[in-house]
Amino acid sequence: MRFFLLLLPLLMSTPLFALVTIAPVDIGSHPGLSGNISGSLSSKSGNTDKKEYVLGLRLQYDQGREYLAWGTFTYNYGENSGTKNEEKMYGHLRTIHALDEGAWCAELFLQSEQDDFKDINERSLAGAGVRWRFFNSEEWGKGYAGIGGFFERIDYSHPLINPHEANKRLNSYIAYTKNFSVGSKLSYIGYYQPQVSDSGDYVTSQTAELIVPVYGKLSLTLLAKYLYDSRPPIGVEKKDTTFLTNLLWEF
Repeated sequence: MRFFLLLLPLLMSTPLFALVTIAPVDIGSHPGLSGNISGSLSSKSGNTDKKEYVLGLRLQYDQGREYLAWGTFTYNYGENSGTKNEEKMYGHLRTIHALDEGAWCAELFLQSEQDDFKDINERSLAGAGVRWRFFNSEEWGKGYAGIGGFFERIDYSHPLINPHEANKRLNSYIAYTKNFSVGSKLSYIGYYQPQVSDSGDYVTSQTAELIVPVYGKLSLTLLAKYLYDSRPPIGVEKKDTTFLTNLLWEF
């Protein structure tokens, strides 16, 4: 509790962002229904007029032997001096099915997102792949590699500037997670997603996350993310870097 009281002034002065943990999960690691929720309200007035509203939710059902399903939803909204400067939504559903004793799994996923400030009215995708857990050590953690593909459709808010897209992309990733101390966890995931018909059109992302317990089921989460799109919409930067601080409650 003393640690939480020391952190409270920092958390109240730092914008909090919705975040659901990136750590990969194994079938049978947490049987039954579980999840986490995060949310924040940051408001400043006077010399600075700024508001941010954020919500993050994750639900998971682990059957225990054959499959696991989880879904996430996040919503971000921000204003600066009465002018909206952020509004985006993100939803992701995924099922994982065991192919052997646990090292190999099949994955199916659906995703939808909107981002007004990247001109994305809606981006939706559906895909599948396989995942291999290539090491599993209590001392060194767990490592995963995934390969597959997905169909992607992007409807832009201004189609005369950015025409709608329908793409087929390969999907590959490397993931790592390591528990240490009491309840603390370090995770990383990196994606590479080129177009099937044009390898020069690709998206990569690198995300690292640290979760530190604060009190009971409440944790402090620190995340750094770097996104690179080789061919973004007109008016959008290729690079996007994010550093997030968040409070996460698990149930």
